[in-house]
Amino acid sequence: MTPVVDNFSSAKRGGPLKDYAQAEPRSLDPVVPLADYNRIAPFVYSTLLAEKPGHLKPSAYELQGQVAQSYELSQDGLQLTFKLRPGVKFHNRPPVNGRTLDTDDVMFSLKKFENEGSLRSLIFNSASPDAPVLSYSAPDSSTVVMKLKEPVAYIANWFAAFGSFTGQVIMYPKEAGSTLDLRSDIIGTGPFQLKEHTPSVGFTLSRNPNYWDQNHALVDEVQMPIVSEYATRLAQLKAGNVHYGVSTNTIRAEDLLTIKKDEPRILLYESEFAPTTTVFTFGHLPVGGSKFQDERVRQAVSMSWDRDLFNTSKYNTDNFEKEGIPVRTGWNSHMAYRDAFVQGGWFLDPQGKDFGPNSKYFEYNVDEAKKLLSAAGYAKGFDMTIHYPASAQYNLSKDTEPIIGFLQAIGLTIKQDAEADYTGGYIPKIRDASGEFEGVGIHSVTGGIPSIVDPTSAVVAEYWPQSGVTFHGFDVNGKGDKSGDPTLSSMLQKARVERDVEARKKLVLDSQRYLGKAMHALTFPGGATGFWPAWPAVQNFLVWQSGDETWERYQMWLDQSKPPFTA
Repeated sequence: MTPVVDNFSSAKRGGPLKDYAQAEPRSLDPVVPLADYNRIAPFVYSTLLAEKPGHLKPSAYELQGQVAQSYELSQDGLQLTFKLRPGVKFHNRPPVNGRTLDTDDVMFSLKKFENEGSLRSLIFNSASPDAPVLSYSAPDSSTVVMKLKEPVAYIANWFAAFGSFTGQVIMYPKEAGSTLDLRSDIIGTGPFQLKEHTPSVGFTLSRNPNYWDQNHALVDEVQMPIVSEYATRLAQLKAGNVHYGVSTNTIRAEDLLTIKKDEPRILLYESEFAPTTTVFTFGHLPVGGSKFQDERVRQAVSMSWDRDLFNTSKYNTDNFEKEGIPVRTGWNSHMAYRDAFVQGGWFLDPQGKDFGPNSKYFEYNVDEAKKLLSAAGYAKGFDMTIHYPASAQYNLSKDTEPIIGFLQAIGLTIKQDAEADYTGGYIPKIRDASGEFEGVGIHSVTGGIPSIVDPTSAVVAEYWPQSGVTFHGFDVNGKGDKSGDPTLSSMLQKARVERDVEARKKLVLDSQRYLGKAMHALTFPGGATGFWPAWPAVQNFLVWQSGDETWERYQMWLDQSKPPFTA
Protein backbone atom coordinates (compact mmCIF):
# COMPACT_ATOMS: atom_id res chain seq x y z
CA MET A 1 0.00 0.00 0.00
CA THR A 2 1.12 3.52 -0.73
CA PRO A 3 1.21 5.67 2.42
CA VAL A 4 -1.07 8.71 2.52
CA VAL A 5 1.15 11.78 2.90
CA ASP A 6 0.22 15.44 3.31
CA ASN A 7 2.56 17.28 0.94
CA PHE A 8 0.42 20.36 0.43
CA SER A 9 3.41 22.55 1.33
CA SER A 10 5.05 21.39 -1.92
CA ALA A 11 1.94 21.79 -4.05
CA LYS A 12 2.11 23.20 -7.56
CA ARG A 13 -0.97 24.69 -9.14
CA GLY A 14 -2.12 23.74 -12.62
CA GLY A 15 -2.81 20.80 -14.87
CA PRO A 16 -5.93 18.92 -15.99
CA LEU A 17 -7.35 16.40 -13.54
CA LYS A 18 -8.90 13.56 -15.55
CA ASP A 19 -12.02 12.20 -13.93
CA TYR A 20 -15.19 10.75 -15.49
CA ALA A 21 -18.98 10.98 -15.43
CA GLN A 22 -20.84 7.67 -15.42
CA ALA A 23 -23.78 8.78 -17.59
CA GLU A 24 -25.52 11.82 -19.01
CA PRO A 25 -27.77 13.03 -16.19
CA ARG A 26 -31.46 13.33 -16.96
CA SER A 27 -31.31 16.76 -15.32
CA LEU A 28 -28.52 19.01 -14.09
CA ASP A 29 -30.65 20.22 -11.20
CA PRO A 30 -29.22 18.61 -8.04
CA VAL A 31 -32.44 19.03 -6.07
CA VAL A 32 -33.24 15.53 -7.34
CA PRO A 33 -31.07 12.70 -5.89
CA LEU A 34 -29.46 11.24 -9.02
CA ALA A 35 -26.49 8.87 -8.93
CA ASP A 36 -25.33 9.95 -12.40
CA TYR A 37 -24.89 13.55 -11.24
CA ASN A 38 -23.20 12.90 -7.91
CA ARG A 39 -19.68 13.02 -9.31
CA ILE A 40 -20.27 16.42 -10.93
CA ALA A 41 -22.38 18.42 -8.48
CA PRO A 42 -19.86 18.49 -5.57
CA PHE A 43 -17.38 20.36 -7.78
CA VAL A 44 -19.72 23.25 -8.53
CA TYR A 45 -22.26 23.65 -5.72
CA SER A 46 -22.10 24.45 -2.02
CA THR A 47 -24.24 23.90 1.06
CA LEU A 48 -24.76 26.14 4.10
CA LEU A 49 -22.60 23.88 6.26
CA ALA A 50 -20.13 21.10 5.53
CA GLU A 51 -18.94 17.90 7.13
CA LYS A 52 -15.61 18.58 8.79
CA PRO A 53 -13.22 16.15 7.09
CA GLY A 54 -10.73 14.04 8.97
CA HIS A 55 -7.09 14.92 8.36
CA LEU A 56 -5.27 11.64 7.68
CA LYS A 57 -8.14 9.85 9.46
CA PRO A 58 -11.87 9.26 9.00
CA SER A 59 -14.24 12.13 9.71
CA ALA A 60 -16.07 12.22 13.04
CA TYR A 61 -19.41 13.66 11.80
CA GLU A 62 -18.64 17.15 13.01
CA LEU A 63 -19.86 20.27 11.21
CA GLN A 64 -18.10 23.37 9.96
CA GLY A 65 -19.18 26.39 7.97
CA GLN A 66 -19.28 26.63 4.20
CA VAL A 67 -21.63 29.25 2.66
CA ALA A 68 -22.59 29.96 6.27
CA GLN A 69 -19.57 30.96 8.30
CA SER A 70 -21.17 29.73 11.52
CA TYR A 71 -24.41 28.42 12.99
CA GLU A 72 -26.02 28.31 16.41
CA LEU A 73 -28.81 26.21 17.89
CA SER A 74 -30.71 27.94 20.68
CA GLN A 75 -30.64 26.53 24.18
CA ASP A 76 -34.15 25.13 23.88
CA GLY A 77 -33.37 23.64 20.44
CA LEU A 78 -36.19 25.56 18.75
CA GLN A 79 -34.21 28.08 16.71
CA LEU A 80 -31.36 27.48 14.28
CA THR A 81 -29.41 30.58 13.18
CA PHE A 82 -26.91 30.79 10.32
CA LYS A 83 -24.44 33.65 9.81
CA LEU A 84 -23.41 33.91 6.16
CA ARG A 85 -19.76 33.99 5.16
CA PRO A 86 -18.90 37.41 3.71
CA GLY A 87 -17.73 37.60 0.12
CA VAL A 88 -18.98 34.22 -1.17
CA LYS A 89 -19.40 34.71 -4.93
CA PHE A 90 -21.24 32.84 -7.64
CA HIS A 91 -19.40 31.72 -10.76
CA ASN A 92 -18.69 34.50 -13.24
CA ARG A 93 -21.16 33.36 -15.88
CA PRO A 94 -24.40 34.94 -17.08
CA PRO A 95 -26.96 35.63 -15.80
CA VAL A 96 -25.27 35.72 -12.38
CA ASN A 97 -21.92 37.20 -13.50
CA GLY A 98 -19.92 36.57 -10.36
CA ARG A 99 -22.09 38.53 -7.94
CA THR A 100 -21.95 37.96 -4.18
CA LEU A 101 -24.35 35.46 -2.63
CA ASP A 102 -26.91 37.07 -0.32
CA THR A 103 -29.78 36.05 1.93
CA ASP A 104 -32.22 36.24 -0.99
CA ASP A 105 -30.31 33.36 -2.61
CA VAL A 106 -30.47 31.34 0.60
CA MET A 107 -34.19 31.99 0.97
CA PHE A 108 -34.78 30.99 -2.67
CA SER A 109 -32.74 27.79 -2.18
CA LEU A 110 -34.63 26.78 0.95
CA LYS A 111 -37.98 27.42 -0.75
CA LYS A 112 -36.92 25.41 -3.79
CA PHE A 113 -36.05 22.42 -1.60
CA GLU A 114 -39.23 22.84 0.44
CA ASN A 115 -41.27 22.68 -2.78
CA GLU A 116 -39.29 20.16 -4.83
CA GLY A 117 -36.83 18.19 -2.69
CA SER A 118 -37.38 14.45 -2.46
CA LEU A 119 -36.47 14.60 1.22
CA ARG A 120 -38.50 17.69 2.08
CA SER A 121 -40.82 15.70 4.37
CA LEU A 122 -37.85 15.01 6.65
CA ILE A 123 -37.07 18.72 7.07
CA PHE A 124 -39.92 21.11 6.26
CA ASN A 125 -43.15 21.12 8.22
CA SER A 126 -45.13 22.30 5.20
CA ALA A 127 -44.34 18.95 3.56
CA SER A 128 -45.03 16.85 6.66
CA PRO A 129 -46.63 17.83 9.99
CA ASP A 130 -43.91 15.83 11.76
CA ALA A 131 -40.96 17.61 10.12
CA PRO A 132 -39.14 20.18 12.26
CA VAL A 133 -38.67 23.42 10.24
CA LEU A 134 -41.76 25.60 10.67
CA SER A 135 -40.40 28.75 9.02
CA TYR A 136 -37.26 30.58 7.94
CA SER A 137 -36.48 34.26 7.54
CA ALA A 138 -33.64 36.71 6.95
CA PRO A 139 -33.74 39.40 9.66
CA ASP A 140 -30.70 41.12 8.16
CA SER A 141 -28.34 40.83 5.19
CA SER A 142 -26.09 38.22 6.79
CA THR A 143 -28.46 36.14 8.95
CA VAL A 144 -30.94 33.34 8.29
CA VAL A 145 -33.12 32.11 11.16
CA MET A 146 -35.17 28.90 11.25
CA LYS A 147 -38.00 28.29 13.73
CA LEU A 148 -38.40 24.64 14.71
CA LYS A 149 -41.41 22.67 15.86
CA GLU A 150 -39.33 20.51 18.18
CA PRO A 151 -35.64 20.13 19.00
CA VAL A 152 -34.57 17.49 16.48
CA ALA A 153 -31.08 16.62 17.66
CA TYR A 154 -29.40 16.43 14.25
CA ILE A 155 -31.28 19.23 12.46
CA ALA A 156 -28.12 21.18 11.50
CA ASN A 157 -26.69 18.13 9.71
CA TRP A 158 -29.42 18.40 7.08
CA PHE A 159 -27.84 21.63 5.85
CA ALA A 160 -24.43 20.05 5.26
CA ALA A 161 -23.29 17.51 2.66
CA PHE A 162 -22.20 14.13 3.98
CA GLY A 163 -22.33 11.79 1.02
CA SER A 164 -24.50 11.67 -2.07
CA PHE A 165 -24.43 15.37 -2.95
CA THR A 166 -27.56 15.64 -5.07
CA GLY A 167 -30.82 15.77 -3.18
CA GLN A 168 -29.29 17.89 -0.40
CA VAL A 169 -30.22 21.48 0.54
CA ILE A 170 -27.90 23.13 -1.99
CA MET A 171 -27.39 26.87 -2.46
CA TYR A 172 -28.58 28.22 -5.82
CA PRO A 173 -28.64 31.72 -7.30
CA LYS A 174 -32.07 33.33 -7.08
CA GLU A 175 -31.94 33.76 -10.88
CA ALA A 176 -32.87 30.07 -11.06
CA GLY A 177 -36.40 31.24 -10.44
CA SER A 178 -36.44 33.22 -13.69
CA THR A 179 -33.53 33.57 -16.15
CA LEU A 180 -31.47 30.49 -15.23
CA ASP A 181 -32.66 26.97 -16.02
CA LEU A 182 -30.93 24.60 -13.58
CA ARG A 183 -32.04 21.57 -15.57
CA SER A 184 -29.59 22.43 -18.34
CA ASP A 185 -27.03 24.73 -16.72
CA ILE A 186 -24.81 24.72 -13.64
CA ILE A 187 -23.97 27.85 -11.67
CA GLY A 188 -23.03 27.69 -8.02
CA THR A 189 -20.45 29.00 -5.57
CA GLY A 190 -18.23 25.90 -5.53
CA PRO A 191 -14.49 25.53 -6.20
CA PHE A 192 -15.04 24.71 -9.89
CA GLN A 193 -17.33 26.13 -12.56
CA LEU A 194 -18.77 24.74 -15.76
CA LYS A 195 -16.53 25.45 -18.75
CA GLU A 196 -18.14 23.17 -21.31
CA HIS A 197 -20.87 20.55 -21.48
CA THR A 198 -21.54 18.44 -24.55
CA PRO A 199 -24.57 16.22 -23.86
CA SER A 200 -23.78 12.48 -23.92
CA VAL A 201 -20.07 13.33 -24.40
CA GLY A 202 -18.91 14.93 -21.19
CA PHE A 203 -18.18 17.91 -18.97
CA THR A 204 -15.19 20.18 -18.51
CA LEU A 205 -14.91 22.22 -15.33
CA SER A 206 -12.43 25.03 -14.66
CA ARG A 207 -11.10 26.34 -11.37
CA ASN A 208 -13.21 29.08 -9.82
CA PRO A 209 -10.72 31.91 -9.24
CA ASN A 210 -13.11 33.63 -6.82
CA TYR A 211 -13.73 30.68 -4.51
CA TRP A 212 -13.55 31.81 -0.90
CA ASP A 213 -11.03 29.08 0.07
CA GLN A 214 -8.09 29.55 -2.28
CA ASN A 215 -6.38 26.40 -0.98
CA HIS A 216 -9.20 24.16 -2.17
CA ALA A 217 -8.87 23.87 -5.95
CA LEU A 218 -5.30 23.55 -7.20
CA VAL A 219 -5.81 22.05 -10.66
CA ASP A 220 -6.78 24.29 -13.58
CA GLU A 221 -9.59 22.09 -14.83
CA VAL A 222 -11.36 18.79 -14.40
CA GLN A 223 -12.10 16.77 -17.54
CA MET A 224 -15.07 14.45 -17.13
CA PRO A 225 -15.94 12.47 -20.27
CA ILE A 226 -18.99 10.24 -19.96
CA VAL A 227 -17.77 6.66 -19.57
CA SER A 228 -20.78 4.44 -18.96
CA GLU A 229 -19.28 1.00 -19.55
CA TYR A 230 -17.37 -0.50 -16.64
CA ALA A 231 -14.82 -2.26 -18.89
CA THR A 232 -14.12 1.03 -20.64
CA ARG A 233 -13.55 2.83 -17.31
CA LEU A 234 -11.14 0.10 -16.33
CA ALA A 235 -9.23 0.47 -19.59
CA GLN A 236 -9.20 4.27 -19.32
CA LEU A 237 -7.74 4.11 -15.83
CA LYS A 238 -4.97 1.76 -16.95
CA ALA A 239 -4.24 4.03 -19.91
CA GLY A 240 -3.94 7.11 -17.69
CA ASN A 241 -7.03 8.77 -19.16
CA VAL A 242 -8.67 8.55 -15.73
CA HIS A 243 -6.34 9.60 -12.93
CA TYR A 244 -7.88 7.76 -9.99
CA GLY A 245 -10.68 5.40 -9.01
CA VAL A 246 -13.12 5.47 -6.13
CA SER A 247 -12.78 2.01 -4.61
CA THR A 248 -15.83 -0.20 -5.32
CA ASN A 249 -17.69 2.71 -6.95
CA THR A 250 -15.37 3.18 -9.92
CA ILE A 251 -13.34 -0.03 -9.74
CA ARG A 252 -14.47 -3.31 -8.26
CA ALA A 253 -12.26 -4.76 -5.56
CA GLU A 254 -11.84 -7.94 -7.58
CA ASP A 255 -10.04 -5.94 -10.29
CA LEU A 256 -7.71 -3.83 -8.16
CA LEU A 257 -4.87 -6.34 -7.91
CA THR A 258 -5.12 -7.06 -11.64
CA ILE A 259 -4.83 -3.35 -12.38
CA LYS A 260 -1.73 -3.14 -10.23
CA LYS A 261 -0.15 -6.09 -12.01
CA ASP A 262 -1.11 -4.90 -15.49
CA GLU A 263 0.08 -1.34 -14.81
CA PRO A 264 2.61 -1.39 -11.92
CA ARG A 265 2.95 2.40 -11.97
CA ILE A 266 -0.58 2.77 -10.58
CA LEU A 267 -0.53 3.15 -6.80
CA LEU A 268 -2.98 1.58 -4.34
CA TYR A 269 -4.10 3.46 -1.23
CA GLU A 270 -6.01 2.08 1.73
CA SER A 271 -9.11 4.11 2.57
CA GLU A 272 -11.52 3.95 5.47
CA PHE A 273 -13.94 1.05 5.85
CA ALA A 274 -16.25 0.75 2.83
CA PRO A 275 -19.65 -0.74 3.74
CA THR A 276 -22.25 -1.71 1.17
CA THR A 277 -25.09 0.66 2.00
CA THR A 278 -27.70 -0.78 -0.37
CA VAL A 279 -30.95 -1.87 1.29
CA PHE A 280 -33.16 -4.91 0.73
CA THR A 281 -36.81 -4.02 1.30
CA PHE A 282 -39.91 -6.20 1.44
CA GLY A 283 -42.81 -5.33 -0.84
CA HIS A 284 -46.19 -5.04 0.86
CA LEU A 285 -48.46 -5.82 -2.06
CA PRO A 286 -50.94 -7.31 -2.27
CA VAL A 287 -52.29 -5.66 0.88
CA GLY A 288 -53.03 -8.33 3.45
CA GLY A 289 -51.54 -11.02 1.24
CA SER A 290 -47.82 -10.30 1.21
CA LYS A 291 -45.83 -13.30 2.39
CA PHE A 292 -43.37 -10.90 3.99
CA GLN A 293 -45.97 -9.79 6.51
CA ASP A 294 -44.87 -12.84 8.50
CA GLU A 295 -41.83 -12.01 10.63
CA ARG A 296 -40.53 -15.57 10.27
CA VAL A 297 -40.27 -15.19 6.49
CA ARG A 298 -38.20 -12.03 6.91
CA GLN A 299 -35.99 -13.73 9.46
CA ALA A 300 -35.50 -16.68 7.10
CA VAL A 301 -34.35 -14.31 4.35
CA SER A 302 -31.75 -12.79 6.67
CA MET A 303 -30.49 -16.19 7.83
CA SER A 304 -30.10 -17.31 4.20
CA TRP A 305 -27.39 -14.67 3.73
CA ASP A 306 -23.81 -15.84 4.07
CA ARG A 307 -22.46 -12.43 5.05
CA ASP A 308 -18.85 -13.57 5.20
CA LEU A 309 -19.07 -15.07 1.72
CA PHE A 310 -20.62 -11.88 0.38
CA ASN A 311 -17.77 -9.80 1.82
CA THR A 312 -15.14 -12.20 0.50
CA SER A 313 -16.65 -12.10 -2.97
CA LYS A 314 -17.40 -8.38 -3.24
CA TYR A 315 -14.26 -7.08 -1.56
CA ASN A 316 -11.80 -9.71 -2.84
CA THR A 317 -10.54 -10.19 0.71
CA ASP A 318 -8.91 -13.60 0.21
CA ASN A 319 -6.79 -12.44 -2.71
CA PHE A 320 -5.70 -9.25 -0.95
CA GLU A 321 -4.59 -11.29 2.03
CA LYS A 322 -2.72 -13.75 -0.19
CA GLU A 323 -0.76 -10.74 -1.43
CA GLY A 324 0.09 -9.83 2.17
CA ILE A 325 -2.47 -7.01 2.40
CA PRO A 326 -4.64 -7.38 5.53
CA VAL A 327 -8.31 -6.55 5.10
CA ARG A 328 -10.74 -5.62 7.85
CA THR A 329 -14.29 -6.92 7.34
CA GLY A 330 -17.55 -6.48 9.21
CA TRP A 331 -21.28 -7.04 9.06
CA ASN A 332 -23.89 -4.32 8.81
CA SER A 333 -26.74 -4.23 11.30
CA HIS A 334 -29.78 -2.19 10.21
CA MET A 335 -27.23 0.59 10.00
CA ALA A 336 -24.17 0.51 7.76
CA TYR A 337 -20.84 -0.29 9.42
CA ARG A 338 -19.30 3.18 9.13
CA ASP A 339 -16.07 3.95 10.95
CA ALA A 340 -17.50 7.17 12.41
CA PHE A 341 -20.63 5.34 13.65
CA VAL A 342 -18.55 2.55 15.17
CA GLN A 343 -16.01 4.82 16.84
CA GLY A 344 -18.77 7.08 18.14
CA GLY A 345 -20.54 4.14 19.78
CA TRP A 346 -23.67 4.36 17.60
CA PHE A 347 -23.26 1.12 15.68
CA LEU A 348 -24.22 -2.22 17.25
CA ASP A 349 -22.20 -5.08 15.80
CA PRO A 350 -24.38 -8.16 15.06
CA GLN A 351 -21.32 -10.30 15.77
CA GLY A 352 -20.62 -8.64 19.12
CA LYS A 353 -21.70 -9.79 22.57
CA ASP A 354 -23.70 -6.60 23.21
CA PHE A 355 -26.23 -7.28 20.45
CA GLY A 356 -28.06 -9.89 22.49
CA PRO A 357 -30.15 -12.92 21.44
CA ASN A 358 -31.44 -11.36 18.24
CA SER A 359 -27.96 -11.64 16.74
CA LYS A 360 -28.88 -15.20 15.75
CA TYR A 361 -31.02 -13.83 12.91
CA PHE A 362 -27.89 -12.43 11.25
CA GLU A 363 -26.13 -15.80 11.34
CA TYR A 364 -25.90 -17.89 8.19
CA ASN A 365 -28.09 -20.93 8.86
CA VAL A 366 -29.88 -22.49 5.89
CA ASP A 367 -31.48 -25.27 7.95
CA GLU A 368 -32.96 -22.85 10.46
CA ALA A 369 -34.13 -20.57 7.65
CA LYS A 370 -36.00 -23.48 6.05
CA LYS A 371 -37.60 -24.32 9.41
CA LEU A 372 -38.81 -20.75 9.76
CA LEU A 373 -40.32 -20.86 6.25
CA SER A 374 -42.00 -24.18 7.04
CA ALA A 375 -43.45 -22.79 10.29
CA ALA A 376 -44.84 -19.87 8.28
CA GLY A 377 -46.57 -22.32 5.91
CA TYR A 378 -44.02 -22.30 3.08
CA ALA A 379 -42.24 -25.61 3.48
CA LYS A 380 -41.82 -25.85 -0.30
CA GLY A 381 -40.79 -22.22 -0.64
CA PHE A 382 -42.59 -19.81 -2.96
CA ASP A 383 -42.12 -17.72 -6.08
CA MET A 384 -41.03 -14.11 -5.71
CA THR A 385 -39.78 -11.20 -7.81
CA ILE A 386 -36.63 -9.30 -6.99
CA HIS A 387 -36.48 -5.73 -8.33
CA TYR A 388 -33.16 -3.90 -8.78
CA PRO A 389 -31.65 -1.19 -11.02
CA ALA A 390 -29.56 -2.20 -14.02
CA SER A 391 -29.02 1.07 -15.86
CA ALA A 392 -25.99 3.04 -17.00
CA GLN A 393 -26.64 5.50 -14.21
CA TYR A 394 -26.88 2.95 -11.40
CA ASN A 395 -26.38 -0.79 -11.71
CA LEU A 396 -26.72 -3.25 -8.82
CA SER A 397 -26.67 -6.43 -10.92
CA LYS A 398 -23.31 -7.55 -9.55
CA ASP A 399 -24.35 -7.12 -5.91
CA THR A 400 -27.72 -8.76 -6.51
CA GLU A 401 -26.28 -12.01 -7.92
CA PRO A 402 -25.14 -13.52 -4.58
CA ILE A 403 -28.36 -12.45 -2.86
CA ILE A 404 -30.35 -14.38 -5.46
CA GLY A 405 -28.18 -17.43 -4.82
CA PHE A 406 -28.74 -17.19 -1.07
CA LEU A 407 -32.52 -17.03 -1.52
CA GLN A 408 -32.58 -19.94 -3.94
CA ALA A 409 -30.69 -22.06 -1.38
CA ILE A 410 -33.67 -21.92 1.01
CA GLY A 411 -36.15 -22.95 -1.68
CA LEU A 412 -37.35 -19.65 -3.07
CA THR A 413 -37.91 -19.37 -6.82
CA ILE A 414 -36.66 -16.02 -8.07
CA LYS A 415 -37.91 -13.96 -10.97
CA GLN A 416 -35.59 -11.04 -11.76
CA ASP A 417 -36.85 -7.58 -12.66
CA ALA A 418 -33.73 -5.68 -13.75
CA GLU A 419 -35.00 -2.11 -14.15
CA ALA A 420 -33.13 -0.34 -16.96
CA ASP A 421 -35.13 2.89 -16.74
CA TYR A 422 -33.34 4.78 -13.97
CA THR A 423 -35.50 7.88 -13.51
CA GLY A 424 -38.86 6.67 -14.83
CA GLY A 425 -38.71 3.13 -13.49
CA TYR A 426 -36.23 2.47 -10.71
CA ILE A 427 -36.65 5.70 -8.72
CA PRO A 428 -40.46 5.90 -8.47
CA LYS A 429 -41.22 2.17 -8.64
CA ILE A 430 -38.53 0.81 -6.32
CA ARG A 431 -36.29 3.34 -4.56
CA ASP A 432 -38.93 5.84 -3.46
CA ALA A 433 -41.96 3.54 -3.49
CA SER A 434 -42.01 2.76 0.25
CA GLY A 435 -42.69 -0.92 -0.39
CA GLU A 436 -45.54 -0.37 -2.87
CA PHE A 437 -44.58 -3.38 -4.98
CA GLU A 438 -44.78 -7.17 -4.93
CA GLY A 439 -41.67 -9.13 -4.05
CA VAL A 440 -38.53 -7.44 -2.77
CA GLY A 441 -36.56 -4.38 -3.82
CA ILE A 442 -32.82 -3.71 -3.84
CA HIS A 443 -31.99 -0.01 -3.86
CA SER A 444 -30.46 2.98 -2.12
CA VAL A 445 -32.25 5.10 0.48
CA THR A 446 -33.26 8.01 -1.78
CA GLY A 447 -29.69 8.54 -2.88
CA GLY A 448 -28.23 7.33 0.40
CA ILE A 449 -28.45 10.77 2.02
CA PRO A 450 -30.67 10.00 5.06
CA SER A 451 -28.52 7.06 6.15
CA ILE A 452 -25.38 9.20 6.00
CA VAL A 453 -26.14 12.60 7.56
CA ASP A 454 -26.31 11.26 11.13
CA PRO A 455 -26.51 7.87 12.90
CA THR A 456 -29.91 8.69 14.39
CA SER A 457 -31.20 9.70 10.97
CA ALA A 458 -29.91 6.42 9.60
CA VAL A 459 -32.60 4.48 11.48
CA VAL A 460 -35.29 7.19 11.70
CA ALA A 461 -35.42 7.85 7.96
CA GLU A 462 -35.88 4.19 7.08
CA TYR A 463 -38.09 2.92 9.91
CA TRP A 464 -40.18 5.86 11.17
CA PRO A 465 -43.47 6.10 9.21
CA GLN A 466 -43.43 9.92 9.09
CA SER A 467 -40.21 9.97 7.06
CA GLY A 468 -41.84 10.14 3.63
CA VAL A 469 -40.30 8.33 0.66
CA THR A 470 -37.38 7.01 2.72
CA PHE A 471 -39.70 4.95 4.97
CA HIS A 472 -39.81 1.33 3.88
CA GLY A 473 -43.60 1.19 4.04
CA PHE A 474 -44.25 -1.71 6.40
CA ASP A 475 -47.04 -2.05 8.96
CA VAL A 476 -47.41 -4.75 11.58
CA ASN A 477 -51.19 -5.01 11.23
CA GLY A 478 -51.16 -6.01 7.56
CA LYS A 479 -53.71 -3.38 6.51
CA GLY A 480 -51.37 -1.66 4.08
CA ASP A 481 -51.62 1.68 5.87
CA LYS A 482 -47.84 2.14 6.27
CA SER A 483 -48.34 2.67 9.99
CA GLY A 484 -45.06 1.00 10.81
CA ASP A 485 -44.30 -0.73 14.09
CA PRO A 486 -45.63 1.16 17.16
CA THR A 487 -42.89 -0.10 19.50
CA LEU A 488 -40.13 0.86 17.09
CA SER A 489 -41.80 4.16 16.15
CA SER A 490 -41.95 5.22 19.79
CA MET A 491 -38.25 4.48 20.18
CA LEU A 492 -37.31 6.47 17.08
CA GLN A 493 -39.56 9.44 17.88
CA LYS A 494 -37.81 9.75 21.24
CA ALA A 495 -34.39 9.45 19.62
CA ARG A 496 -35.09 12.28 17.16
CA VAL A 497 -35.63 14.84 19.88
CA GLU A 498 -33.38 13.50 22.65
CA ARG A 499 -30.65 16.11 23.17
CA ASP A 500 -28.64 14.12 25.69
CA VAL A 501 -26.11 12.27 23.49
CA GLU A 502 -25.79 9.17 25.65
CA ALA A 503 -29.55 8.80 26.05
CA ARG A 504 -30.03 9.21 22.30
CA LYS A 505 -27.26 6.70 21.63
CA LYS A 506 -29.00 4.12 23.83
CA LEU A 507 -32.23 4.53 21.86
CA VAL A 508 -30.37 4.09 18.55
CA LEU A 509 -28.65 0.93 19.85
CA ASP A 510 -31.94 -0.45 21.20
CA SER A 511 -33.60 0.15 17.83
CA GLN A 512 -30.92 -1.96 16.15
CA ARG A 513 -31.51 -4.79 18.65
CA TYR A 514 -35.25 -4.59 18.01
CA LEU A 515 -34.85 -4.59 14.25
CA GLY A 516 -32.55 -7.61 14.56
CA LYS A 517 -35.66 -9.66 15.28
CA ALA A 518 -38.35 -7.69 13.44
CA MET A 519 -36.29 -7.51 10.21
CA HIS A 520 -38.67 -4.98 8.65
CA ALA A 521 -35.99 -4.52 5.97
CA LEU A 522 -32.32 -5.45 5.67
CA THR A 523 -29.16 -3.51 4.99
CA PHE A 524 -26.82 -5.39 2.64
CA PRO A 525 -24.46 -7.88 4.33
CA GLY A 526 -21.44 -5.76 5.24
CA GLY A 527 -18.23 -4.23 4.06
CA ALA A 528 -14.45 -4.24 4.17
CA THR A 529 -11.40 -2.06 3.95
CA GLY A 530 -11.51 0.12 0.85
CA PHE A 531 -8.68 0.50 -1.65
CA TRP A 532 -8.32 3.31 -4.17
CA PRO A 533 -6.08 3.24 -7.24
CA ALA A 534 -4.38 6.46 -8.38
CA TRP A 535 -1.60 7.46 -10.74
CA PRO A 536 1.59 8.85 -9.11
CA ALA A 537 0.90 12.33 -10.51
CA VAL A 538 -2.08 12.66 -8.15
CA GLN A 539 -0.67 14.21 -4.98
CA ASN A 540 -2.19 14.79 -1.55
CA PHE A 541 -4.51 11.91 -2.27
CA LEU A 542 -6.92 10.85 0.53
CA VAL A 543 -5.30 13.27 2.98
CA TRP A 544 -8.75 14.68 3.75
CA GLN A 545 -11.38 12.00 4.38
CA SER A 546 -15.13 12.49 4.30
CA GLY A 547 -18.31 10.98 2.93
CA ASP A 548 -18.74 14.19 0.92
CA GLU A 549 -16.84 13.85 -2.37
CA THR A 550 -15.98 17.56 -2.21
CA TRP A 551 -13.17 16.68 0.19
CA GLU A 552 -11.67 13.99 -2.04
CA ARG A 553 -10.24 16.80 -4.17
CA TYR A 554 -9.46 19.25 -1.37
CA GLN A 555 -5.82 20.38 -1.78
CA MET A 556 -5.32 17.61 -4.37
CA TRP A 557 -2.68 18.65 -6.88
CA LEU A 558 -0.90 17.21 -9.91
CA ASP A 559 2.83 16.58 -10.20
CA GLN A 560 3.16 16.60 -13.98
CA SER A 561 6.70 15.22 -13.76
CA LYS A 562 5.20 11.84 -12.83
CA PRO A 563 3.11 9.22 -14.66
CA PRO A 564 0.80 9.29 -16.53
CA PHE A 565 2.12 12.68 -17.71
CA THR A 566 5.55 11.08 -18.22
CA ALA A 567 6.54 7.67 -19.49
